[in-house]
Amino acid sequence: MLPADAKTREAFEWLAEEIGEQGGTAFLWEALSLDEPQNRELVRRFRTEADGRYAALARSAEKILRSAARSRRRGVGIDAALRQLEGLGRAIRLERRRDYFRAPGRAEAETAVAAALANLEPGDEHALDHPAASAH
Repeated sequence: MLPADAKTREAFEWLAEEIGEQGGTAFLWEALSLDEPQNRELVRRFRTEADGRYAALARSAEKILRSAARSRRRGVGIDAALRQLEGLGRAIRLERRRDYFRAPGRAEAETAVAAALANLEPGDEHALDHPAASAH
């Protein structure tokens, strides 16, 4: 179940076409029977689920930053941490595509990943000593 807008309709049409090309059968059905309390509950659920996914991404960014700080103290490079954070950035962009109701946790996740990346800027050997690196 997704909101009935041009973007989701196109995605479902594409999916139905792909299913047909693989020899399957797909039918698209649009329901308009939700009343306002049901609509509010549906939006609340979508946002709650998205917030959970965003919170997990934010926690991952903070964990990667802490791990990078320990690695740097041992004299190990931070290339792997940077790659992981870039991957989290991609994961947030993907999550935004399915966050139809703009869950409030999006901003926190984006901020956590951006802050972690900023604290791991190549060439700034003291960035992890900055208080923002251990703010969480």
